[in-house]
Amino acid sequence: MDANIDVTCEVTGFPGYEGEVLRLRNANRDKPETLAYLTWRYERRQDCPPPLIFWLLTGDGHRIGMASVVFRPYWINGAPVQAAVVGDISLDTRWRGYGLGRHLLSFMTVHLDQHFPTHAAFVIPTEAARRTLAAVGWVTPGALVPHVYLVDATRYIQSLVRSEWVAVRIARQLRHVAHLVARVAAPRDGSLHLKSTLDLSMTEFANGFSGSGDALHDLSTDSLIWRYQQHPHTRFTFASLIRSGTVRGLLVFEDDTLERTRTIYDLVAKSDADMGGMLALLILNALSTSGIVTLRVLVNAQHPCRSQLWRLGFISRRPDAVFQVHSRTGTAERLNWRVTQGDKDT
Repeated sequence: MDANIDVTCEVTGFPGYEGEVLRLRNANRDKPETLAYLTWRYERRQDCPPPLIFWLLTGDGHRIGMASVVFRPYWINGAPVQAAVVGDISLDTRWRGYGLGRHLLSFMTVHLDQHFPTHAAFVIPTEAARRTLAAVGWVTPGALVPHVYLVDATRYIQSLVRSEWVAVRIARQLRHVAHLVARVAAPRDGSLHLKSTLDLSMTEFANGFSGSGDALHDLSTDSLIWRYQQHPHTRFTFASLIRSGTVRGLLVFEDDTLERTRTIYDLVAKSDADMGGMLALLILNALSTSGIVTLRVLVNAQHPCRSQLWRLGFISRRPDAVFQVHSRTGTAERLNWRVTQGDKDT
């Protein structure tokens, strides 16, 4: 940090600082948000510490930078914990290039080490934030890899053959082949049930899912309702895999009609076979639903579902982000994390 710049850092809660958080966040994002959204995002979860806002202030008290920590329930090695999820990292554009971001994130990291030494910390950062966090001791366990399944290839084929008539007919044949492949992979004793709200069978399954041996965000009823059912902007669908009258898997997705994409945010299953069967049934559903061009899943490179995605025809693309972790004890850095779109800073 430039020694000639007079700045200080402080930490506060969210209540009472809502306007400043909204101002700084929106000044450094392409998409502005509302106070209602931030109120939802900074809601304190049951049994978790209250959210923290880390501020960077000029000598005259003007707030020019911030980063937030919201504690969220996670499962780590089969035990419930409250992970410190970092987000809303923002620095006024006029103050960039002086090392102030590193000063702020170092202050945040030291505070977490001192006051929350047993809490794993997690973030999906921008590239600029990744470099700064790495410089103050954060570790990057892996990349986040988009996996895409092409439901309707018409527009891609048309760009090659230059004929809509030919493209439509080729795409129709490809859909027929995709349907046959997915039908073979789908369980004969299974079905996929889609609902706009959670039902009792879904919550009973999710409440019992702790991902023993891994680190993953909590899927309890309260967490699922808050993250998806109460989301202020996005309408999600809950899909459960039922086999022999029992829920064996659960996934949550969003249909984006503008992009013509179905994006999966969360997916868990009792076994690899259940995961593959659930995804195959989702493909069959997408193939029979008009307007869907692609299915998209974002998971880390070590996520156990990747082998099933590959078998069903999902294509992995270049990683578009990474995730970073930190803990005073070094525990977070040694964990096998399961990361999905549902872990993104909401």
